[in-house]
Amino acid sequence: MTLFSDGLADRERRPRRAAFTLIELLVVISIIGILLGLLIPAVQRVREAANRMSCQNNLKQLGLALHGHHDSKDKFPLGSINKKPWAWSAPRITYIISLYPYLEQDAAYSKWNPDVIEASGGDGGVIPWCGSVNSVGPDAPTAVVVPTLLCPSDGMGGSTSINRPSAGILLGTWNNCNYLGFFGDKDYGGGLPGAAPPDRNKRAAFGFNYGAKLADITDGTSNTMVMGEYLTGLSQDEAPFDFRGVPWIDFPGCSQLYTQSTPNSSSPDLFHPGKYCYNRPELNLPCAESTGDQTTAAARSRHPGGVNVVLADGSVRFINQGISLDTWQALGSISGGEVAREF
Repeated sequence: MTLFSDGLADRERRPRRAAFTLIELLVVISIIGILLGLLIPAVQRVREAANRMSCQNNLKQLGLALHGHHDSKDKFPLGSINKKPWAWSAPRITYIISLYPYLEQDAAYSKWNPDVIEASGGDGGVIPWCGSVNSVGPDAPTAVVVPTLLCPSDGMGGSTSINRPSAGILLGTWNNCNYLGFFGDKDYGGGLPGAAPPDRNKRAAFGFNYGAKLADITDGTSNTMVMGEYLTGLSQDEAPFDFRGVPWIDFPGCSQLYTQSTPNSSSPDLFHPGKYCYNRPELNLPCAESTGDQTTAAARSRHPGGVNVVLADGSVRFINQGISLDTWQALGSISGGEVAREF
C-alpha cells in the first residue's frame, strides 16, 4: 500500500508536458515560411544557372555545326533560298536543314527530299517543308524534335502542326527552335532580293540566297553575332497558329532575327498580316501585325537580364539587354565598319 501511494504521489508531482500554444505554433509556421522564402529563390537561381549553361552549350554546338558547314562548303548555309526577287518565292528553304548533318541529325536529314512539290499549290515552285512527305506523316523529318535547338529556360519546346484531316488540310508538323540566325539591322523587306533601296539592311551572317564566308566578316569574327535566342510561341491549345520559333518558315521570329531593337525589347515584333503570333507582352512575347514587308523580330529569352548569342568565331556570349542599340547593331553586321564597344 505504501509503495502504491508513493508511486501515485510521484506521478502527481511530475510536471505535465504542455502542448504548443497558438502563439508558439504561429511563430513556428512563420519561421518555416521565412526559410521557404529564402530557399525557393535560391533553388530557382540554381535551376536557372543550370538552364543557362545548357542553353550556352546548345549554342556552342550550333557554332560548331556552322563551322562544320563552312569547312565543307566554304561558307555558312544560305539563310533562305528565294529564286525570285520578291517575298513568298519558292523554294523558301531556310538554313536549318543544312545544319542537320552537323548536329547528329543524319536520320532526319536522310529522309529530307528537297524536290517535292507543295501539295497546296503556291506560285508554281517548290516549298519542300510544307504539305509533303517532308512535313506530313510519322516519318516527317520536319517533325523531329531536336533537343539541341531548345533552351530549357523557355520550357515550351515541342512542335507546331497544321493538320485538319476532316477538312482535308494536311500541311505538316514542325519542330520548334529557340536559336535563330541574324539577318540584318532592320527588317524582312529590306533584305529581299531586289529590295529598294538596295541593301537597306546592313549585311548580316545570313540573308536571302546568302550565307557569309568567314572572309566576308571584316568586322572580326569575335565581334559578329551569327545566331541568338528567341522564344517559341504559345502552346497550340492557347494559340493554334502561333508560329514563333518554327525554323522552317522564312519569316522574322520563325527563322530570322533582326537588330532593329535591343534584346528583350518591349517594342512588339512585327509579323505578316494574319494570325502568325499572339500578343502576350507579359510573357516577353509582344507582337503586332505589319502593314507590309517591314516585319522584324528582336532577340528574346527567359534568362534574367539578357540573351545568349553565338559569335562567328564559335564562342558564346551572354549579352545584357541594357546594351546600347549602336553596339547591338554593330555586333549584328559583318562588314559595317563600326567599332563594337565593350559588350
